[in-house]
Amino acid sequence: HVIVFKSSFPFEKPYHNTVIFFMISNPTEESQEHSDLSSALAQIRDVITAVDLTVNKYERCQELQEVLTRLENKSFAKLKNGKVFRKQDLHSKHRDLQRKGLVYWKTATGRLKVLLLTDVLVFLQERDQRFIFAAVDQKPPVIPLQKLIVREVANEERGMFLISASSVGPEMYEVHTTTREERNAWMRHIRQAVERWGTGHC
Repeated sequence: HVIVFKSSFPFEKPYHNTVIFFMISNPTEESQEHSDLSSALAQIRDVITAVDLTVNKYERCQELQEVLTRLENKSFAKLKNGKVFRKQDLHSKHRDLQRKGLVYWKTATGRLKVLLLTDVLVFLQERDQRFIFAAVDQKPPVIPLQKLIVREVANEERGMFLISASSVGPEMYEVHTTTREERNAWMRHIRQAVERWGTGHC
């Protein structure tokens, strides 16, 4: 038998797919050899998974650093509860980047950079090749994931509502993507992040 595992090991940049082949001499399922091989392969799968997770986390960390490098030091966002969210708040130990991309605000022209972090969703605007916290419709550009609800926009396959059911007052955002598939991917990732955050803070 030939068993193939694929993984992206960071042997060099850009990362190359590394294929690991294990040749098994067709032992019977009852043999000790088969049992040992099965156990070894299970451990190898666990190692490959752990390596992939580490590489992905490193890449997301690098992506966040690239954004922070372009974010204006003096830019800040005023939250619904009156607190101020600054650049250094993005660079927090308990905040990891989950996903980033570009979306469109319904009532504004131009694209917004959106960052999905461990506990917040952040909107940034580009100005003179730098980033600032977005200022659109006088809505806070930082949305806590706690009590965040994501809904499709009726009759608009590329739009979604972000409904923040915060105790300090609800707020609703309507954002659009370039394709339906991208909208669905964002909705899925946001919901998963909300669920993870809620599970860890019950």
